[in-house]
Amino acid sequence: MNSMGTFDPHLPCRVHDGLNDQIIEWNHQWASMYREHSSKWDEGIISWDGLLLDGWAPIVPSYPCGH
Repeated sequence: MNSMGTFDPHLPCRVHDGLNDQIIEWNHQWASMYREHSSKWDEGIISWDGLLLDGWAPIVPSYPCGH
């Protein structure tokens, strides 16, 4: 997972919620709410909408292998 310091809420990705230990598929439509209401909880952890986000990973498109 990548650091939340490099997180761009406009890009398709998955985020990890450390509070509930779950992976959430990020919806880029949440970007404006994230920018307005997120706050630093601790080093590398962002508090937002009842979640403690501690990492993110890009969604990599999968392509059929052609077999």
